[in-house]
Amino acid sequence: MPQAVVCVKPIPDPKHWDKLYLDPKTGVLRREGIPPVLNPLDKHALEVALQLKDRFGWGVTVVSMAPPDTVKALREALAMGADRVYLASDKVLAGADTLATAYTLSELIKKKVGSFDLVVCGNMSLDGSTSQVPAQLAHYLGVSHVTHVTKVETDDAKTFRVTMDLKRSELILECITPFVLAVTKEVNLPRIPNVMGIIAAETKPLEIVSAKDLDLDLSKVGLEGSPTKVRGLFMPEIKRRREILKGDPEEVVEKLLDRLHEVGVL
Repeated sequence: MPQAVVCVKPIPDPKHWDKLYLDPKTGVLRREGIPPVLNPLDKHALEVALQLKDRFGWGVTVVSMAPPDTVKALREALAMGADRVYLASDKVLAGADTLATAYTLSELIKKKVGSFDLVVCGNMSLDGSTSQVPAQLAHYLGVSHVTHVTKVETDDAKTFRVTMDLKRSELILECITPFVLAVTKEVNLPRIPNVMGIIAAETKPLEIVSAKDLDLDLSKVGLEGSPTKVRGLFMPEIKRRREILKGDPEEVVEKLLDRLHEVGVL
């Protein structure tokens, strides 16, 4: 059976981001007391995999690296239709940057999932917004990758046509499995779990594994294995500038259009 692996990250609920703070000693973002939720773009990634399951009978496995208190949030992925979840959770994994995270996820996939046809990720996480993990994960898995994907098409589930957003243009690529795919919110509309899915999620397998279970190289994980460190956290100041245009309606419209051209809006 073809296998799709979906990387999911539980993030602090954005409604409570005012409670986030940076540990001055470690440079680690502290999230205690903030309920975790699934990263929004990861739901779009999961929907890609679930559509392959619906159309071609693929298996769908979710992998994640997070504290154990994120289990409830991860069960939402099972309620949506995923078959199983593997969660890497260990104190030595805390404080990981994107490279250490990608290494851990790659080992989790290799040792728990084994062979795969497609790995799907959200293009970025809402709390980090680096867009680095998908490409780094592909490096560790030894496969190709495509990021910023807005459309995924396939007729046989072996060859995929994916549309990559280049901001000012689009690039359409033909990809042969296995590869890593990182999607944006434009790719689909994630399904909402129904009652039967929520009930079924309680009995689907969700396995928590440690660094020892995965036989990880501890020099590559967690805070110590992260080549990048967060040195500061701040909320940018948002200022608005206003300008009042006076004159006859036609004159005001002309002035407005001139100003919009000047600031690059038109």
